[in-house]
Amino acid sequence: MCTMALSSPSSLSNNQKHYVPNSKLNSDISTRAYHYVTLLIGIAFAGVILYSLIYKANSHPIPALLTEATGEIPPSKGLSASFSEIVRGNLDLANAYNPFGIRIFAFFALQLLLRAFFSIVVMLKRNGAVSIILTDSIVSTLLFAYCFWPLIVYTLRQIAQLIQHL
Repeated sequence: MCTMALSSPSSLSNNQKHYVPNSKLNSDISTRAYHYVTLLIGIAFAGVILYSLIYKANSHPIPALLTEATGEIPPSKGLSASFSEIVRGNLDLANAYNPFGIRIFAFFALQLLLRAFFSIVVMLKRNGAVSIILTDSIVSTLLFAYCFWPLIVYTLRQIAQLIQHL
């Protein structure tokens, strides 16, 4: 006959303790990680807008490498100049630099607002944090797909052309 000794959770060593789904500790760690990631994303998106404020349309230090290397003009050409005009309120000029500029800039601006909104909601409603974070992920993914669709399609076409030439 075989018997097993059972230990109470407090008598387990650190090596024997394991992850318990939906525990308060795991929830606190998850929401803390969410806030850190949200803060980093917010800082990156604020950096894009700050960059647009600092540099005027024709003074951006980052060159259009693809155009310089291949002569091809991708749909991302002129985005920096477009963003610079958007933050200065020159929407017609922004559209002239890049017809997708306003749409893509809207992603960054809306994401800044959404980062703050969802982060506050997660702090206030800790019990529903998982569903709020999931909602944030879905909304952000759909917004990204909509705003960047022209660049996504271009990239997929480029990949398809590369595959055909293999």
